Amino acid sequence: MKVLALNATYRTNGTTTSLVNKALEGAETAGAQTEHLLLKDYDIRYCTNCLKCYGDLESEIAPCTHDDDVTFILEKIKDADGVLLGSPVHMGFVTGLMYVFMERACFRLARPTGEIFGLKGCPEPRLTDKARACASIVTAGWVPEEMRQYCDQGTEWLKENVPMLFNGEFVVDQYAAAYFPHELTDDEWQRAFFLRKLTDSQHQEAFELGKTLAARIAQGSVRPFDAAAATEALEQSANKA
Repeated sequence: MKVLALNATYRTNGTTTSLVNKALEGAETAGAQTEHLLLKDYDIRYCTNCLKCYGDLESEIAPCTHDDDVTFILEKIKDADGVLLGSPVHMGFVTGLMYVFMERACFRLARPTGEIFGLKGCPEPRLTDKARACASIVTAGWVPEEMRQYCDQGTEWLKENVPMLFNGEFVVDQYAAAYFPHELTDDEWQRAFFLRKLTDSQHQEAFELGKTLAARIAQGSVRPFDAAAATEALEQSANKA
């Protein structure tokens, strides 16, 4: 089994990368072959809404007018049994790099032949060859765990969109809240991003996340995308709001 990590940090050796690496270590202990791609190292251009992908209803990976590295990454996703998405929190959301990649992936990995809330023409998966386990790790620069709901809108967005694009099930996620080794002074709060540390427990949580992701794949219990279940979840979320 293969687990692919797509990391949308801009820091090669930062906290997000450290946790993603630890998660892949956990997946390897459960028997997975792993690969870690830093999206910043690839040519990923902006979607221009040319609709070339949207107009192709047959291809597993729809064509694009851009000749960049996105096709290479989408082929990696197709080959994977599990996909881990990593991102720092920027303005309460995933990085722009992650969003740009997901926007490019949308109708290249989905075709407009589905139906949601009775509305036809909605996206549904192209990659129906197998179900892929999905997970995420997001890291916060200075927002503590108890304030996650005000900081981490990106994880919920990934949970809503990734299962459909990758034809799978979102299995587990981690929010690595900020930790500081001592109480910060007023001056230190102004440079808190430079002072945060990762804890041993956060590294262990990432390790267990990787193990869980790989274990679900090995068990064969990952479910393919279910439009009806997704619709019900959206209705429940709307009712809570």
